[in-house]
Order: sequence, then structure tokens, then C-alpha cells
Amino acid sequence: MAGERFFLIYQEASDEECLLTIQPYKNQQELAEAINHLSALQIDEYTIIKGKKMKATLKLAVDLAEAEDTEEE
Repeated sequence: MAGERFFLIYQEASDEECLLTIQPYKNQQELAEAINHLSALQIDEYTIIKGKKMKATLKLAVDLAEAEDTEEE
């Protein structure tokens, strides 16, 4: 199928931020190299999708509430 690619989806998170990455790869060799790189970064949870390049729209909703300050003794 013309235009098929592999898409590698993974998440990196810290106390301050969360980054979701969707990276396209043209062939299995490039994909394998990327997975090896993730393993070196100790990222072992990811998703692989095989398909055509598509346009996507991300919609995100965040509910914020005022935090109560508490002092620990």
C-alpha cells in the first residue's frame, strides 16, 4: 500500500511536564532503531501503528481548581 508508515507513540513525564510524542518512520529498520533508543532512555511503554499518513486534531480539556495551601509541621 503506497504511503504506509509506522507511527511510534510514547510518553515522557516528569514532575513538571508530560510530553506525548507521535513519530513517523518509513521502514522497520528506522522503527527498530527508535525503539532501541527508547530502551536506552528506559521508556518501555509505547504503541506502534502501521498506516497511512493522516491529519489529526488534538482537543484537550483541563479543569483547574484553586489548591488549598497546607503547611506541614
